[in-house]
Amino acid sequence: MAEFQELLDFPPAPKLNVEGRLDPRKATASELHGEELFFGKGRCASCHPAPYYTDNLMHNLQAERFYKPRMVNGMMAASDGPIKTFPLRGVKDSPPYLHDGRLLTLDDTVEFFNLILETQLSAQEKADLVAFMRAL
Repeated sequence: MAEFQELLDFPPAPKLNVEGRLDPRKATASELHGEELFFGKGRCASCHPAPYYTDNLMHNLQAERFYKPRMVNGMMAASDGPIKTFPLRGVKDSPPYLHDGRLLTLDDTVEFFNLILETQLSAQEKADLVAFMRAL
């Protein structure tokens, strides 16, 4: 299955140039600001660099900082551990998000990482970041 998936290309992203960045002639102001946040304040590109928007590495988000261990299906859920970085090209077409589908929308995903990474994005910054991700 993995070999087959390697054969598949990403869906078209007509607003991206050959380097995987937005073409300013085609993008909206909101998308351009979202791209700036993605590569800057939002810190998304540290795990999701252009042009494919993945580093194919494992990262531990340490989400357990935000909840207490509890029993789930007879097993103690104490931490998530490392998860592989998901490619964000075509992300708008593949909900739900995160490795286990716990985030139903891109808005949920941006809010999740806003909390996990403690980036303190404003409501407008979150909306712009989502607009950029929809252009991928």
